Amino acid sequence: MLSNDATLQDRSTIPVDDIVDLLDFCLSTTNFKSHNNTYYQQIFGTAMGSPVSALMASLVMEDLEKRALSTSIVQPCFCKRVKG
Repeated sequence: MLSNDATLQDRSTIPVDDIVDLLDFCLSTTNFKSHNNTYYQQIFGTAMGSPVSALMASLVMEDLEKRALSTSIVQPCFCKRVKG
């Protein structure tokens, strides 16, 4: 999605590969301490409450919507996603 974003260079000077590397780092280094003071590393999914989690969910939903709408036999007259 980043590679196809024509306006990305207007908003950031960071190369796409570096953005992907930084995002990968954020998603793969999620550590937390439990109620019994044990440390864990999350190995699946994104952390609840993390700003990156909301971004990833939005990207996944955008991709899912595009694929669903482009392959649907019956095209809806109107489609709107409310961001909240």
